[in-house]
Amino acid sequence: SSGINAEWPLRPGECPGGPRVPGLYTSGWARRGSDGVLATTITDSANTAMSILEDLEVNSRSLNENGDVCDMFRDRGVEFVTFDQWQEIDSLEKEKGKVKGKPREKLVCYKDIMDKIKALF
Repeated sequence: SSGINAEWPLRPGECPGGPRVPGLYTSGWARRGSDGVLATTITDSANTAMSILEDLEVNSRSLNENGDVCDMFRDRGVEFVTFDQWQEIDSLEKEKGKVKGKPREKLVCYKDIMDKIKALF
């Protein structure tokens, strides 16, 4: 267990300890410390995404006029990965792993991932 305790009950995705910061979310080890397995992290990430979407719905003024979160991110200069882009990265990781006799070979460098996405899209 990570020993991280918060002074209030955390919603999925909220950062433990310290003051609440609107728009700041965490997941996996960044939220709980080095605790849990891959399935825990996947569930945690899905719950974090749901918290983000709930906050966007509640704070609709955060969205641009047509309510598209991707457009809002682009307008604000936020670099992000769409689901289609993630699927391409997922396929690349599986291809790299197959060559090594593994289910996948993770791409771990953020810059490499974003460079591959930019080359594909």
